[in-house]
Amino acid sequence: MSSSDILDVLNIKPKSSSPDTGVQGGSQVSVSAQGKSSVNKPQVTGIQRELYNLLGDNSPAVPIKQNNKFKDLLNSTAKPSPWSYVEFEANKHVHIRHWVKGSKELVGNSVEPSSFAKFDEHLSIPSFTEAEYAEFMKGHNDGNLEWAYDEIKYLFDLCRRYDLKWFVIADRFSFNNNDRKVDDLKEMFYTVFQRYLLHRDPENPLIPQMNFPKEKELERKKYLERLLKRTAAEIAEEEALIIESRKFEMAAKKTLQEREAVLQLLDHPHSDKPISQFLTSQGMSQLYANLLNDKNRKRKPDSTTPENPWMKQQQQFAQQRQQIQHQQQAKLSQEQLQQQQLQQQLQQQLQQQMQQESQQRHNAQQKQSKESSSTPSTKQSVELKTEGGQRLNKKQKIELQNALRRKQDSEYAEHLLERFTLEERKNLGVIAHGEKLAPGVFLRSSKIPTYKPAIQNKLVSTLQELGLPIRPAMPSLPVVQEHEKLLKRIVTLLELKKQMDKLTAEKQTIKP
Repeated sequence: MSSSDILDVLNIKPKSSSPDTGVQGGSQVSVSAQGKSSVNKPQVTGIQRELYNLLGDNSPAVPIKQNNKFKDLLNSTAKPSPWSYVEFEANKHVHIRHWVKGSKELVGNSVEPSSFAKFDEHLSIPSFTEAEYAEFMKGHNDGNLEWAYDEIKYLFDLCRRYDLKWFVIADRFSFNNNDRKVDDLKEMFYTVFQRYLLHRDPENPLIPQMNFPKEKELERKKYLERLLKRTAAEIAEEEALIIESRKFEMAAKKTLQEREAVLQLLDHPHSDKPISQFLTSQGMSQLYANLLNDKNRKRKPDSTTPENPWMKQQQQFAQQRQQIQHQQQAKLSQEQLQQQQLQQQLQQQLQQQMQQESQQRHNAQQKQSKESSSTPSTKQSVELKTEGGQRLNKKQKIELQNALRRKQDSEYAEHLLERFTLEERKNLGVIAHGEKLAPGVFLRSSKIPTYKPAIQNKLVSTLQELGLPIRPAMPSLPVVQEHEKLLKRIVTLLELKKQMDKLTAEKQTIKP
């Protein structure tokens, strides 16, 4: 970098070695050592002086504009429209001025109503003289109408002024210091208005709407007052009852969904189609696949229950109920203890009887084993003799013991159920099974007996002729029992018919 560049950066004019050449046109020009003329540059805001001097004679890359805080002048050639300060009528008593677009010649000097006058509408309440009032009220003057004409006229004037705003009318009503309530004012107004319409226009459609039930209105206000005077505990109890009702509704929906699922299971195979297609292994596999698909398609029901926001108060109510229940239980505790003692005695007696019977059986078995061991035999067998003389092996012996045990259990259950009547057993669904039940859960309709294919087809055809379903729609215990009886009778009748057909055929062959 040369010295002239440094002087240019520092904005220092170099000393010229040549003498002055003079002044031309009143402007002084200085020539640098490199032969370039330096002219005074304009001052620019928004950038540092040293940085700007580095640019030299070149134009800046970014245009620099002066910040003007004022908007530009509006260059509009349109002529402004005139406005006039005109008077208008706000109501019958008040006149106000406002600005209107247009000249005075166009607007005119006439006072026009306000543009909002179309919204100022009032109810059309009639007025009548004293003679007209006496005429249309003649024959209707009962004991309830104790108002004079002046008071009626005063009431109608207030209704006309305040547009049937009854609370304002009741607040402004003051006629001879009469204490009139809102319901009394309504009843009197609608009664007089209805009779006026009946006198002037009996076919007016507003006549049935003029009936004011004062007693119902008073009763409604009493109920509303009672509703507003509820305590916080009563409100909480009502909300808790609402939540409980919602829970019951959700539980009912859940039971309906489960019932639909069970009915869908019962629909396979369909009752209106023969079951011959499901008797083969291929048909059973197809039925199993259909049931699996139905199970996968079902969605789990929504088990969410609404939360109770008043749980604390519910707990208090529950504690109070528990205290009452404890008091009641303390009174009944003696009777329950006596009943428990009686039940224990009965159980002990039954256990003693069972032990005695088991001991007798054990002694009898020992005697039989001694007798069998004393007789000579070549093979060591595990067979025993019954009272009828039949021999039993080990497996049959175990089955006999299980049968006896089941019989004892059923006798014990029948002894416990002696206090219940048949109707109570049906209502409670208590059944004493004497036979051995299969383990696990099963449908009662699946235990309906089936027969050979030939007999089954005849059975299905007879049921269809009678108009009965092959499987009952609601397979409860009594329905299934009656259905099994019906099937047995139909099968016996079919066998009898078969035998009769055989006999008739034989007779026909025997005849010459």
